[in-house]
Amino acid sequence: MTVDYDSITFNDPDAFLNRPAPDAWVSFMIGGLFSITGLVWWFHRVRTQLSKKEIITANLFTRVMISAAIDNDRNLFTMVVYSGASFIFLGGIQIDYDTTLGFMVAIYTITCSMEVIRVLLAYHSVKSIDEQLVLSSNMMQRKYDKHSSKKLEPKNVYQDVGRKFHIVFMIFATQFILIFFVCIDIQKSNLHKAIDGTEGCPIGGTLGSWLFYVLGCFMSLVFLLGPKTNFGEAEQDPAYWLHLFLEIRNGNTMITWQNDVKKKKERVILKSHDYRVLIRFFMAFLINGIGFHILIHALPLQIARQSTYMGIVAVAIGRMYLVDLDDTPGYTLYIDSDVASDIDEKKSLKEKEKNIEVVDTNKAIEEVRAILKKLEDSAARYNNTLTGGDSTPHRLSFDINP
Repeated sequence: MTVDYDSITFNDPDAFLNRPAPDAWVSFMIGGLFSITGLVWWFHRVRTQLSKKEIITANLFTRVMISAAIDNDRNLFTMVVYSGASFIFLGGIQIDYDTTLGFMVAIYTITCSMEVIRVLLAYHSVKSIDEQLVLSSNMMQRKYDKHSSKKLEPKNVYQDVGRKFHIVFMIFATQFILIFFVCIDIQKSNLHKAIDGTEGCPIGGTLGSWLFYVLGCFMSLVFLLGPKTNFGEAEQDPAYWLHLFLEIRNGNTMITWQNDVKKKKERVILKSHDYRVLIRFFMAFLINGIGFHILIHALPLQIARQSTYMGIVAVAIGRMYLVDLDDTPGYTLYIDSDVASDIDEKKSLKEKEKNIEVVDTNKAIEEVRAILKKLEDSAARYNNTLTGGDSTPHRLSFDINP
């Protein structure tokens, strides 16, 4: 439902924040300038990364384009791209709120899916973890090198395979429900109460709502590039998942950790494409991928509809809690990829031992048969001797049951 600004009767018509917002074309123009700048910059980033590669395959080329678009290695680039999209969406909200909201959800779902695509492409570009892996960007390479040792440092409960699944599911369910509530809140209406208490004002239709939206964009950039994400690291942490997938690729990979609560060392053996890892990866994609983008990009909309200054503070604090709910460092995980070969060696050793036992048994039987044969021959000669010298011979005989 679209409401004309002139049809609104304000409680305080002369208030600065009750003035009409800039026209939609102004928002589109600002967003267009940022977007064109970001597009040119993206082309430059792609060319720079490709120039560093010796052999360029279709797989690597796709990953480079994705990395150039979503990596936060240059904070200013992230700010330009995010601002461009946000102002374009602001112009759309001023014209058609519901349609623009649908485009926002679709675009940001595709954006966060690029992280998954990049991980899967890198995974299939090599046959094993021992093979040289060409990564798509310097930032991805630095993150992957951190996990290249046999020690992993999980940053959230989804990465921590040592954490019990019911704990992980409880956190996942809580975050999923709260994110769902956020989606309901931003979708239910395009009208809000103005700062002076006037009902029925369109979001982005007053100067106050327009400026609050811009403030929300600034706050979102703080979440994206501030200390909560370690100044630009991706919430999905693709390098961690890539390394873990490659480690368990050959199957029977042992993961160990020290449980300080139980005061003992625990372990789990993961197979290739282990469902326990895949479920956690899917949960991380839903929460730290789609969910995180929804929270970050819905923040300007929720800020724009607030009618009190404390309401803005409450939304920001609630967002901090929801984003960080799963970000708890887990157990330090130690990887033993050689457990598969150890298991095979043990099986082979057991088979050899069985074969040796069979050979030894057969050899012993043959030796006993040879001894009994000699005794039988000796008994026959003895009987022949007795027969020749005595009318009543005493015969010796042996019953041989080999």
